[in-house]
Amino acid sequence: MTTPANSTGDITAPLPPSRYVGYGLGDFAFNFYWLPLQVFLLKYYTDVLGLSSSTAGAIIMACLVWDGLVDPAIGLLANKTRTRWGRYRPYMLLGCVPLAASFALLFLPTQLHDTPLILYALASQLLFRTLYAAVNIPYGAMMASMTRDSMERNWLAGVRMLFAFAGSALVGYFTPRLVSHFEPGHPRNAHFIAAAILAGCAIVVILASFALTEERADIVGSAADRNEQPPLAAMLRMIAHNVPFLQVIAGIALFSFAYLAVNTSLPYFMQYYMHQDAAVTGNVVGMIPLVQMFAILPWTIVSRMIGKRRAWIAGLSISLASLLTLYVIDNPSMGALYVLLGAFSIGAAAIAVNFWSMVPDTVEYGEWHTGIRAEGFIFGFVTLIQKVALGVSSAFVGGYLGHISYVANQAQSGATLSGLKLLISGIAGCGLAASCAVIYFYRLDGAAHGRLVRDIAARQHQAPA
Repeated sequence: MTTPANSTGDITAPLPPSRYVGYGLGDFAFNFYWLPLQVFLLKYYTDVLGLSSSTAGAIIMACLVWDGLVDPAIGLLANKTRTRWGRYRPYMLLGCVPLAASFALLFLPTQLHDTPLILYALASQLLFRTLYAAVNIPYGAMMASMTRDSMERNWLAGVRMLFAFAGSALVGYFTPRLVSHFEPGHPRNAHFIAAAILAGCAIVVILASFALTEERADIVGSAADRNEQPPLAAMLRMIAHNVPFLQVIAGIALFSFAYLAVNTSLPYFMQYYMHQDAAVTGNVVGMIPLVQMFAILPWTIVSRMIGKRRAWIAGLSISLASLLTLYVIDNPSMGALYVLLGAFSIGAAAIAVNFWSMVPDTVEYGEWHTGIRAEGFIFGFVTLIQKVALGVSSAFVGGYLGHISYVANQAQSGATLSGLKLLISGIAGCGLAASCAVIYFYRLDGAAHGRLVRDIAARQHQAPA
């Protein structure tokens, strides 16, 4: 086995600031891809390519489900990878350029119509989702191999989300402006040029993340390296008995459904209900992650004070209250919309911090309970559930737009406008409430996690050489 050449070999040593920055840069880059697909892709399919909303939603759902199915396979492959850079970092180095090219292909101008257009949209997105998984899943699993300290993971997750929301804010603000800037001279190529610019920036940032991170040899070379890779059936049994993990993925699935419903419906709501142009839509889309970015540090501190479970519930309670307020206000002003979506963003930031620090804790719970440690598979399975939830949400939004008789690029009826408002507020709020209910029963707090990590260490110390 080849261990990382730059490993410190000291599991107790605190992570230096450069490791936090390097890890955060990774998610900064990934949101150059993630936010445009979450917020703008459905509207691009319906209003630019001319696909029906139900067809567009079905395409996105199929590709997200495929993405989720690929994720565990990528996790398994990453678990078996051995290089001088570690298990997970090489995927960032080798995959960043193909990933960028596939993103640009999503928005490549085409003269196709009907079935050929549907097939092109499906094939290009399947390619992108596969390459995205090949780079993003190892990146996510890398946190578990950087440190075993639960609170350091909490800070890592906080920094990761800080950078992620900074990237989302930047992309949300500039994407509509880039398209508007290139449309006069290049009406058919504007979306493609904007996507190519975003992808080029992402390449540079991912390479910087690779250079500034490391995987510690004493974690990477621990139980998983002393034994053969556990069979798939054993890892599935480990997940089935990992109650905290099941609770976390149920909570994030419900939150993901609600959050995507807000994001995907926002461009439609802004254009047709609020009668605003692309620049104002970019302001709102950029404002949401910007507010979340500033809320990351407070939520990280709050999580350390009251625990991850309570912080999760507190955050979603704030988000739910803001959406319900939006629902009951007739004809909200732009000022009120900024305030309410800002409050929604503050609450949602709590989940961004706590989810990504709770998942690595469940890795240790599974190892303690079953003797099997497979963080790559765990993170792959997490994203499978998350992306299935996002896919269901996309298909739901697409079908819902058809149900309320949405017609692209035309004035909408009163019933359609009321339906848009219900979608972004009441329907999304139901998902947030359900997520709170699930996480209420989560019990793997910091003290419990510390005890089981010490128990794992004692077992490894007592094991024969």
